[in-house]
Amino acid sequence: MPESPPPRTDRIDRTRRRVLAGGGTVATAALAGCSGLFETGPRTLETVVHEDSAAELSWDFPAQSEAESVGYVEISTNGQSYSDGSVPSAGFTVEVGIDPSSGYELAEFTVRLATPNAYFDRRGQVTYLVSPPARSDDTSAYYRRLRSGSIHRQLVVELAEVGVDGNVEFPVVVREAQSLPSALQCSFSLRAVESGTFGETVTASASGTFEFAADGS
Repeated sequence: MPESPPPRTDRIDRTRRRVLAGGGTVATAALAGCSGLFETGPRTLETVVHEDSAAELSWDFPAQSEAESVGYVEISTNGQSYSDGSVPSAGFTVEVGIDPSSGYELAEFTVRLATPNAYFDRRGQVTYLVSPPARSDDTSAYYRRLRSGSIHRQLVVELAEVGVDGNVEFPVVVREAQSLPSALQCSFSLRAVESGTFGETVTASASGTFEFAADGS
């Protein structure tokens, strides 16, 4: 089970580098002249990379329409120190946000982090530390093996039954006794539900490599 990091000594006053489009409410189509309603299942939203830099890897969804702004996912370096200096550590913030004006609430969110295969082949596994977010009562964190018969593992953090709009964030720390990786393989999936009796359910997912270029990699 991933460990929890020591308490943060100060809160990072971070301002979003973008503002979610206002007035992006999504209309639910009315079915006229029908005797019943048909379930179509969740609608999958396309994602687009918002920023891919040494400081942040982030996505917006959906990708196709400025008027239909639903949310974003962001993984960024946070500059916090979680160690006494004896073990190299890198701190990150995972953030998922749902635009309150969209009419949706975040229901479930999963993020997965792993070192690249090339780093694992040279250095082996790293240690991950996770602090659960305050806005989710049902959080689980566990490891999933990436290779059969190998110790190479992926950190999986799941938030279930979230039921909030706005943003949810939590810190993740990576530690390694010799040298930190310079990148992380990142992916996410989420489900959001529109309010109302016939509210729509949407899903989104994406993956990428966060090349944050830690010292000593």
